[in-house]
Amino acid sequence: MEEEKKMTALNPAVGAAGKRSFIDKNVNDILPEGSTEFNIFREIRSKVSAREAAEYYGLKVGRNGMACCPFHQDRHPSLKLDERFHCFGCGADGDVIDYVSRLTGLTLYESALKLCHDFGIMVPQTSSVSSRKARPGVRRCPAGKRQEKTRIQEKFRRWRDWAIDVLKEYTGNMELWKERYAPTDPYAEWNPLFVEALQNFDRVSYYLDVLCLEREEDQIAFFIDMREEVRRIDKRNKEPGEQYGNRRTA
Repeated sequence: MEEEKKMTALNPAVGAAGKRSFIDKNVNDILPEGSTEFNIFREIRSKVSAREAAEYYGLKVGRNGMACCPFHQDRHPSLKLDERFHCFGCGADGDVIDYVSRLTGLTLYESALKLCHDFGIMVPQTSSVSSRKARPGVRRCPAGKRQEKTRIQEKFRRWRDWAIDVLKEYTGNMELWKERYAPTDPYAEWNPLFVEALQNFDRVSYYLDVLCLEREEDQIAFFIDMREEVRRIDKRNKEPGEQYGNRRTA
């Protein structure tokens, strides 16, 4: 019981075992009026593969899905493309949005908007602040309801701050692993921590971009979809030293 209290204090999204958290039960109350739980990143990934985007932007991809990597001087095809991409030469890895971001130098969100434009993906327009102002004949939210909504928003924002710290810690460790365990012998077996960093770094960096840069309604959609994943990353951060003993020291 004491442990549950500690976890709830650390992470407002975590409630007593078997119960939905306060935010889970009230999350619809903090979505802006007229908002849907639409996530632009999820929509793009479901409709455009990394290979389709690469070919659209001029990369020649062989039948086997291999191509010369545009992210380093590649004389022989070392980039594998399908739903995601991975370069066996320079280690570049990620999904379709990561590919466009690397290719163009745009942020992940700007890359997502570019993909929407280039592939004709419709993005629902969320209500602007001005359009959400009370209209004549529309009853305004009672003061008590507004206070409750504010309280829920504050709890969500505390979760978001906690999640950002968790993701920053993990990306920091992965940066260290990529540097420390980069293979020097092409025939040697890769260190598992180096492999983990290659597999997860771009994905977790994308999570950070969502929580730091996107609109709050998209961040709430991320919370709904990915809060369990953030908890798993937090658990990974706390694993014993034998498995996770290469952290940065203070």
